[in-house]
Amino acid sequence: MRRTLLLLLATVALSACATVRSEHVLTGAPGPAYAGEVRVAMEGSPLPVAYDEVAIVTAMGTHYYAELPTVLSALQGEAASLGCNAVIRVRYDRGAQSASATGVAVRTR
Repeated sequence: MRRTLLLLLATVALSACATVRSEHVLTGAPGPAYAGEVRVAMEGSPLPVAYDEVAIVTAMGTHYYAELPTVLSALQGEAASLGCNAVIRVRYDRGAQSASATGVAVRTR
């Protein structure tokens, strides 16, 4: 019983440490939040012909949030909150217990 309780407490403590968060640094003028799908173009992919740069966006995930879809979703959410419909030049880095993605949030014309 005691071992089960200790295992349960350890699991709860570790899951409390697992997070995903995002942030941005403005490089242009943000707009009203965008409600549509935010496209992602990974580093090296073709870029939209015309766009306005709004911010550098970053998303970081730890433990079970350190997966590409989860981190990219947080990146897209951060861009959408700034009125952007795409994130370009996205770079994804994965470590043993964390992952991050950084890109440029833009509004395509």
